[in-house]
Amino acid sequence: MNADLTRTRVAVAAGFFVQGLVFAAIVTQAPRIKDTFDIGDGGLTGILVLVAVVSGVGSVLAGMIAERRTSAMAFRLALLTIGLGALLVGIAPTLPLVVIAFIVYGLGVGAVDAGMNMQGVRVQHAYGRSVMASFHGLWSVGGIVGALFAAGAAEVELPLAVSLVVIAIFAWIVAIAAAPHFIEVQEHDAGLSARGLDLPLRPILVFGLVILLFYAADTGILTWSSVYLEDALDSTASVAPLAYGAYQAGALISRFGGDIVVRRVGATTVVAVGTVTGIAGLAVVVSAASSVMAIVGFFVAGLGLAILAPLSFAALAGAVPPTALDVAIARMNIANYLGAILGGGLIGAAASADHLRWAFVIPLVLIPLVLLFARSFRTADAASLDVV
Repeated sequence: MNADLTRTRVAVAAGFFVQGLVFAAIVTQAPRIKDTFDIGDGGLTGILVLVAVVSGVGSVLAGMIAERRTSAMAFRLALLTIGLGALLVGIAPTLPLVVIAFIVYGLGVGAVDAGMNMQGVRVQHAYGRSVMASFHGLWSVGGIVGALFAAGAAEVELPLAVSLVVIAIFAWIVAIAAAPHFIEVQEHDAGLSARGLDLPLRPILVFGLVILLFYAADTGILTWSSVYLEDALDSTASVAPLAYGAYQAGALISRFGGDIVVRRVGATTVVAVGTVTGIAGLAVVVSAASSVMAIVGFFVAGLGLAILAPLSFAALAGAVPPTALDVAIARMNIANYLGAILGGGLIGAAASADHLRWAFVIPLVLIPLVLLFARSFRTADAASLDVV
């Protein structure tokens, strides 16, 4: 394997890892942020929704930068921005400045999500085989490391500002070290640009809907799985977090093993089987009579559902012209944040109405819609050959 290509893959993978790391390092310290600025649950929810909205703007901006320059530049600037956002969240002295800091972070998050997937599909093309799932697996690893870092920082009573300054510096170091190895591709076909408004909309809508459905379920599980175990199944405070841990464990297996399975049986089969597996896991969660049963259900749900996001980006890469790819990914990525808002809103509404079990019926009902589009994922098998 070409050494330069290997370095490129490592560099892009590092960007995925940093995104997950910074996200978890900030989100898991939300209680400390709440206490520092005396923010209520409603205020914190409002900030998180604002971040999701702003992230959509960041994704569009990344598409504009990629269109006018390159996706490598968009990715590089985005990584620097999330580092800046983490720094500002840590050192902000007042609530208004914290909100501004989260806006900066949200712009960076959206841009990184778009940029890393733009680069990821190009690396997949260069390899000539499926590698996107492993990139998303490293995002999950980054999330776990970020959560452990935040837990450790809280345990030793490291100030919030110091912990996030460390995270920011790490993000900047990785961005500076990785950027020279990103794939530099500049497109000039204005007829397929955002300005020309000639993007192929059907694949963006189809795979964007799958992204939306996945992140609606994913956000609901992230936000409410521990609460479900503790309040509905009478779990102890030490057992409840195992629900999300089990979900992430399933996601890691799915993503790190997914590329191999895709190469052997094809993306369409993997999406169909993964969706059915995810449905089965959610059904176990909804019908769980004990914490152990629910934890198993969350593990199975992660095992099935986590493959949907990387394969959606890979499938889009095989369904649009190369000159439209970066802008198409940026547009489709907006569905990520719409799904997060939808999942957090609907499931949160059910949960706040003291119907936690019913809250997970929502993703159980929504996820089967993915099966309607499973055959469209055959373009993911051709993506490694069709992307320039």
